[in-house]
Amino acid sequence: MLRVLQHYLPLRVALLVVGELLILWTILSIGMSEHLWPLIGREGSTGDPSMLIKVSSLNLSPRESIVRCIISAGLAAFLAQMALGFNQLYEFSVSNSRYRRAARFVESAGIALALNVVVLGLAHLWGFRGILDFPGLAFSQKLQGLLLSLITGFGALYLFRYLYHGLLHRVNLSQRILILGSGGPAHSLARQVLEHPEAGFEVVGLLPEPATERTDNRRSSDQIVTTLDHRSTAATERLVLHEEKLLYGEVMNTGVAMNDLTEARARRLKELVDRNNVDKLVVALEDRRNTLPTPALLRCKLTGIDVREREEIYEEITGRIAISAMRPSYLIFGEGFRRHPWADLTKRTADIVLSLIILFFFWPAMVITYFMVRMDSPGPALFKQERIGLNGKPFTLMKFRSMRSDAEAKTGPVWSSEDDPRITKVGKFIRKTRLDELPQLFNVLAGSMSLVGPRPERQVFIDQLAQRIPYYQQRHIVKPGITGWAQINYPYGNTEEDALHKLQYDLFYIKNHSVLFDISILFSTIKTVVLRKGT
Repeated sequence: MLRVLQHYLPLRVALLVVGELLILWTILSIGMSEHLWPLIGREGSTGDPSMLIKVSSLNLSPRESIVRCIISAGLAAFLAQMALGFNQLYEFSVSNSRYRRAARFVESAGIALALNVVVLGLAHLWGFRGILDFPGLAFSQKLQGLLLSLITGFGALYLFRYLYHGLLHRVNLSQRILILGSGGPAHSLARQVLEHPEAGFEVVGLLPEPATERTDNRRSSDQIVTTLDHRSTAATERLVLHEEKLLYGEVMNTGVAMNDLTEARARRLKELVDRNNVDKLVVALEDRRNTLPTPALLRCKLTGIDVREREEIYEEITGRIAISAMRPSYLIFGEGFRRHPWADLTKRTADIVLSLIILFFFWPAMVITYFMVRMDSPGPALFKQERIGLNGKPFTLMKFRSMRSDAEAKTGPVWSSEDDPRITKVGKFIRKTRLDELPQLFNVLAGSMSLVGPRPERQVFIDQLAQRIPYYQQRHIVKPGITGWAQINYPYGNTEEDALHKLQYDLFYIKNHSVLFDISILFSTIKTVVLRKGT
């Protein structure tokens, strides 16, 4: 997998994105600069004299004008690809279906046309030269050229998609992995690979390991995680290579020196890897003591086979951290969890600037929401509640009230549910559209929150969850956010299992957070709000 903006991007997706960008860019560049090509002849002798005069009046040569057209075509192609991404056409679960692909392409073409027309119109209205600037063309000609070029481009993209998916059925780009282990961690990883074929992995098999004889003295929190994450399925059970006993018997890991048994195991593992064309060996043993075949793994590593830990592959596939397999050494010595003062300053600056921009555009919606809440039910329009922020410090969170003012008068603090009867009519609407979150922008400006981060929770719920879920308090090492990686990837939930899954996403964000990652989350949030999913 490739890593872009802290996302793990499968090779098949990366090739599709780059291929479609080049196709769109090429078609738009040709379509929006063809009026200038005749001017490239000797001193423009073969071109339209009036066009040469228009270009010269802008203090541009014909070649400079073409370069500007190509740059502007790149911006138009990027806006069109945003429309494709917004309609989930880079998710293979959608793109593999011919019907859904066709329907989404039509929608994406409409959105791309609208985006380009709006940007072109605003640039023309405000006099921003250089943005969708095509020298030599009048505004109406730019509109006509963009429409024709984009329609042609989307037709070419649809044909390219058809050929690309056909090619994928004939050429296997998936990486073949052999999982060492047949316990809970191994089945958990195999299940994720099977559930996410778009990730680009294929399980060759699971090498069986002997049953552990360790007494189960785990904390209840560890047991909760194991119960949720380590279940096997009929599909993963079929992947276990029961005839292979390579991991059975005591393993003597005494450095590079090998006795006859370890030498035989090393040869056997290498033969298994070569016979099945394995690209990666993934260690997912439930108990590594006297089971991990270090000499065999070393031989494979030195002969060019990639050897990885289960946690790394799990993160690449799911975009969340495998809490059940976490160890202090993984957190301490693994990559990520880096903090830098300049990065914090950049994030804070982005929070302030973007919050002010959002307030500038959405203050009318906030005023309307305020009066809607006041008219819908008795009580204040603004809801204030203590939440826990950075380093466990409490702060007062502000939202538009979406429940009755006496929602917890009889019950005390309780989890909200998706169809909670305490939610008002207006509350349902502002929750769906996320209008209730807008007052939190003032929390961001005050410094108690960020635009992107883990969801802030109440102390009473944190105390409950921290007793049952390991590492739950670690989510407070960054500021809470209005939106976040967990909110856009996991639907609404109010159980310990839901809290666990969201914590996995939160820790992945904390481990990999950057300003560019935040921007990608904000873009995904817009898509999530429009498609009405997530929390």
